[in-house]
Amino acid sequence: MSRDAKNSIILWAGTLAFVVVFWAFLHFDIGADIPDRWLWPMVGIVIGANVVKSIWDYVRRRNAKVR
Repeated sequence: MSRDAKNSIILWAGTLAFVVVFWAFLHFDIGADIPDRWLWPMVGIVIGANVVKSIWDYVRRRNAKVR
């Protein structure tokens, strides 16, 4: 299987999982149980994790040896 096909399948499955989780939150009213004071810290943690991962990937890619 080519890398492009594998990445496409992973992206499709991830998008489907996100839609299913979002639907479950709305349908079962799960988000209403989360206290308001936790909302922004949780969003900040998710954004921070993505920024750290992006920086880590950049550093790894920059230091990788090209053959």
